[in-house]
Amino acid sequence: MAGWRWPAALSGTLLGRFVVRLAGWSMLIVLALTAIGYSTIYDREEREALDSLKAHLLERGRTESAIFQLAASNMELFRERFLALYADPAILADPNFDTFFERGADGATRLRQQYFDGMVGPDGIRRAGMSGFIGGNQKVISDELKRRLMLSYHLLADYGAAWQNRFINTTISTPENAMIMFWPAFAWGREVEADLDMTAFSVVRSTMFAENPDRHAVWTPLYHDHTAKAWMVTYQLPVDYQGKHLINAGHDVLVNDLMDRLITDHLPGSYNFVMAADGHLVAHPLWMDRLRKELATINLQKLGDEGLLRTHALIRDSVERRKSDPSPDENVWIVDDVADDAYLAVTRLDGPDWWFVARYPKALVAATAHQAASAIMAMGTAYFLAMLVLVFVLLRRQVADPILQLKNASEKVAAGNYAAVADGETPLPTATQDEIGLLARSFQDMAVRVREASDSLAEQVALRTEALDAANKQLEEWSLHDALTGAHNRRAFDADLRSVFDLAQRQGKASFALLMADIDHFQAYNSAYGEAAGDQILRTLFRVLARQVGQGDRVYRHGGARAAIILTENDPVALEARVRAMLDDVAALALPHQKSPHGIVTLSAGLARFKPDMTGPADMARLADDRLAAARAGGHNRLVA
Repeated sequence: MAGWRWPAALSGTLLGRFVVRLAGWSMLIVLALTAIGYSTIYDREEREALDSLKAHLLERGRTESAIFQLAASNMELFRERFLALYADPAILADPNFDTFFERGADGATRLRQQYFDGMVGPDGIRRAGMSGFIGGNQKVISDELKRRLMLSYHLLADYGAAWQNRFINTTISTPENAMIMFWPAFAWGREVEADLDMTAFSVVRSTMFAENPDRHAVWTPLYHDHTAKAWMVTYQLPVDYQGKHLINAGHDVLVNDLMDRLITDHLPGSYNFVMAADGHLVAHPLWMDRLRKELATINLQKLGDEGLLRTHALIRDSVERRKSDPSPDENVWIVDDVADDAYLAVTRLDGPDWWFVARYPKALVAATAHQAASAIMAMGTAYFLAMLVLVFVLLRRQVADPILQLKNASEKVAAGNYAAVADGETPLPTATQDEIGLLARSFQDMAVRVREASDSLAEQVALRTEALDAANKQLEEWSLHDALTGAHNRRAFDADLRSVFDLAQRQGKASFALLMADIDHFQAYNSAYGEAAGDQILRTLFRVLARQVGQGDRVYRHGGARAAIILTENDPVALEARVRAMLDDVAALALPHQKSPHGIVTLSAGLARFKPDMTGPADMARLADDRLAAARAGGHNRLVA
């Protein structure tokens, strides 16, 4: 507001009258041109941005829907093949059920272990990864159910193996509380509790006639599977024959990649998220931590995010409007979120009833228009400056010279030479009895006060800077060492490895090596002896390693029970001998370790020497890690070099 009162205060002076009139007319012209240009460019940028957004989301929608479409296609193929075999009673008339299944002492009937481990069939083909389960509540298994299960087994053993490159598993369930599964990573049918009743849970129950009379395929909500340690949805296709519910064919569909792409693949300035039509949040970059904690979708009402609730309502209303007035050529549509000042591009993912949404702030469109408006404003400013030249010519004697003196004084103050102004060495129009004279006197008084404050502040800054430098040096030293072992830490390791790698690369020869070493069975040691004992082992072993390194070598705690050592030995034979001596010295301590096959604390190590063709320190660290892994896989307490 002070900027608007200033012209009013000058309105009684010659300068004031000229400034007010000139500024008023110039501002009107500049504002008119700016408004016209802004409106035109905003409309154009809005159209282009929305077209780009729709094209982006259309492609993303097709990409993300592909896996769901494939799941449905696979299960449709399975249904057709199963019904063709089931309809012919001559096929598997004697299913040989007992050869494959066995009833356990717990009352459950399960597929035998060898069909999961793998065995060669009569056709010479080895099949594995199969498990099956019939609940303990099925005391009598009919011949018809046996035939259904064996038909499912034979089809699943072949189809499941063909589909495992895209799907983690393939399942066949029945309304009689039975399931056969192809899942090479987990023998589910061998592990499940005998009293499990799958028909009591929503996945199988939703396929039964009572809850699914129109016999449509079923997608579960998103959930986090503890066995697979992954986000997934389950697809179930009911398979009926002559009015009888025979089986459900299904896939578990992993969606981890979809959620990762959600975070990384978006237009600049925008972000993507996924909502379920039933009001659950499936994925959102701002809520991923909460989703990972819940390990499932989150009801928007429970989440309490008013913005997302409003967004869901907007999209839901737009979906209802499209039902009454569909646009068959538009798989992507735009929703105007006025409250959040953003555009929402929406597409429906085939399969689960999910909406894939891209949020594009209107501010991005406005930014381009603002640039154009700035150009127009710049031209208007040029006109305004021309008017100021006229003012300068007319009022030079009354205004220009005093202002020049004030300018020179301002430059002195800006350069820190307050004394030149405060002591009167720089001339100022302090003798004039108008506004400029008042300003000059006030400016000189200000220079006096600023000089006094500056001198005091400089003294305080010098004292505090000295204390801060000392504290920073101490913090820098602490930041490069591990508090537990006293060894250099990961930060120091990364910096030193980069330094010696760059030096070796410039020299073009193998001038150093990197050793990665792990304490064998350290987690088991902690469990058996306690974390305090584990900490003491770390301190002891790092002291031993520190004594073994030579001049120019350095030991680091790389994390957990892992040590990293940068060695400057050039002779490969001597280098390997030194490292083996380190491992022998650790073993020679004979520190008891009852959970280790060796009975004592030992090290496994991987050694990598610098090669000129390596592209960066990461190559060397990765090679050392791989050799460490080989040492551990080879039985621990050894070096792989």
